[in-house]
Amino acid sequence: MKPPCEIISQEILPAVRAMIAVNLLKTYGLSQKEVAERMGTTQPAVSQYKREIRGYKTLFIRRNPELLNMVQELSKKLAYKKIPVEELTFEFCKICIEIRKKGLLCEIHKKNSPELENCDLCLREFKF
Repeated sequence: MKPPCEIISQEILPAVRAMIAVNLLKTYGLSQKEVAERMGTTQPAVSQYKREIRGYKTLFIRRNPELLNMVQELSKKLAYKKIPVEELTFEFCKICIEIRKKGLLCEIHKKNSPELENCDLCLREFKF
């Protein structure tokens, strides 16, 4: 069984990064190099996001209007260079907190570990 933090680092954060990278490429017309610089990652990582090799599990974000809006707003700030690096970290944390509050982390966790079908520990213990 994977702990929730492992799911965040392996599935959720890559999905958020992928959506932001693709947004910056398609909506704002930035190059892969520019996207990499603004996101603090590498051009090959951006290429993998674009080709859905990395961070491709984005459905849980796309079907939630509030999360989708958070990702789009963060993309916009990055596109127009209106966010310092330290604030970028905080924005990722806010998206993760929202995912936890909505129970989406639990949903993903239970798909990965069916034995947790009746678990509600995170929702009970981690109040945001």
